[in-house]
Amino acid sequence: MIKIISTLIIFLLLSLLNVQAQEISFEEKVKILSERIEKVTAEERFALKDEIKDINSRIESNEISADEAQQLKKNAADKSAQNIQNRIAKIEKQLQDLIQHKVDNEIFTEDNKKRFRIGGVDIDFSDDNHRWRKKRNYNRRTTSNTVIAFGLNNLIIDGSLSSLDDSEFNFWQSRFFEFGVNHKTRVFKNSSFLYINYGLSVMYNTLRPSQNQFYVANGNTTTLQTHSIDLDKSKFKNVQLVVPVMFELDFSKPKFSKDDDKVHYRTNKSVRVGAGGFVGVNLKTKQVLKYKENDIRVKDRQKGDFNVNNFVYGLSAFVGHKDTSFYVKYNLNELFKNAASEQNNISFGVRFDW
Repeated sequence: MIKIISTLIIFLLLSLLNVQAQEISFEEKVKILSERIEKVTAEERFALKDEIKDINSRIESNEISADEAQQLKKNAADKSAQNIQNRIAKIEKQLQDLIQHKVDNEIFTEDNKKRFRIGGVDIDFSDDNHRWRKKRNYNRRTTSNTVIAFGLNNLIIDGSLSSLDDSEFNFWQSRFFEFGVNHKTRVFKNSSFLYINYGLSVMYNTLRPSQNQFYVANGNTTTLQTHSIDLDKSKFKNVQLVVPVMFELDFSKPKFSKDDDKVHYRTNKSVRVGAGGFVGVNLKTKQVLKYKENDIRVKDRQKGDFNVNNFVYGLSAFVGHKDTSFYVKYNLNELFKNAASEQNNISFGVRFDW
């Protein structure tokens, strides 16, 4: 989770830096390129000055004659001029392209706006901001977004919700986290009421046993047992890759646009309700125990299958407003194989569809 958040932060920072770089004005760009030309010219002049000084020293020490010195100075001057020409050629080309781009922008004024269509996408070039603008297609039937969800996680024993009242897990420290990509397709061409949601998600379901307990695999069965040492931490985590599919009712109202004389079907602008299920596989199971033994702090990481069912499936639902929803998911598969009682994972929290 930390790696995912770090990656997102780095991506946002790079995006901000890129936007700031694009906001440099025309005059500032011209000034930067002009300063580069002046810098190159000054460097070559200083180099030529040092070379002529060296030639004069050789005359004074009678290493070369005056005629030879004159020819060396001419050669040095020609070489310096050629170096300047070669080094500033690329900078001059950048400056010419910048000026040409500025001229092209001035041609496309508001009174003479041009519209192009490239690869089925409408593109406008406006003098308001001197940039290409992609015309958004409001009526496309499929949209994509990122799903992030987190909240509390626990087990329901033998299908009874009342088992949560007497749970063997720390209620507030047992959590879940979900990160994925979601596609949303409008079912009817001329209605924005019903959608199908589908995608791919990674789920992290964590249980924190209470009363100094931890999981122990005994052959084909896995049970909670009390540790002989006082545990500072006991955490049991499953990582799952799932494909969620849900039907969604989106109460966002369509909007009529006078600009193109069309109805725009909008999503995530009002109350949304969704229900469906998911199916997938369990990728990894890990247990972490922390305790102190003989004044030595121990962190015990245990990886294995722990007799966890590798095939996972269940039900999920959400209700919310715009991009934020209350979210619940329930595993129909039992957590462990050959368990004495039915133990099904349940998670509930908040979900963001961005």
